Amino acid sequence: MKTSRLLALLLLISFVACKKDPEKTPEEIYADRLNGDWTVSTLTYSANITVPIIGPIPVNGTANNAGTISFNTPARTAVYDIRFLPNLSIPGFPPPDSVRFFGTGTFTNTTSQITLTDSAGTLTFNVVKNEENFQQVTTIANYAVLGQSIPVNLNISLTRR
Repeated sequence: MKTSRLLALLLLISFVACKKDPEKTPEEIYADRLNGDWTVSTLTYSANITVPIIGPIPVNGTANNAGTISFNTPARTAVYDIRFLPNLSIPGFPPPDSVRFFGTGTFTNTTSQITLTDSAGTLTFNVVKNEENFQQVTTIANYAVLGQSIPVNLNISLTRR
C-alpha cells in the first residue's frame, strides 16, 4: 500500500515538474532578438525636393555608419539617432545640413514591422531581413527643409554592436 502511494506521488510530481512553459509567440521571439544596441551600418536614402523656379530635384545616396538604434525589450523602449549628409547641390543655395531623425520612446513589433513612438510622432519600419546580428528595415520619414515636409525613403541595414 505504501509503495502504491509512493508511486502515485512520484507520478504526480513528475507530471507537475514536466509542465511546459508557455511557448513564446513569433512577435515575442522577434522582440527578444531586437533587444540590445545596433549600428546603422548602411543607409540608402531617396527623396524629391521641390525648389521654386528650379522644380523637383531628386536626392539619392548612401551613408555608412549613419547612427544607432537601441531596443530595450523588457521595458519596450527604444532610443534612435539616425543621421546622414545628403548628396545635394542646388545652384545658389548653401550646402545642406545633416539630416537627422532621433528620439526616445516606446516600440511595438510584429514579425514584419517595428513601430517606434515618441514625442515627435511615429516611425514604422518594415522588416526586410531578420537575423540574429543583422536587421534590414525600410521606412518613410518626413523631414522639414526649405519650408517643406519632405518624405524620405530609407533602407536601413543594422548590425549588432
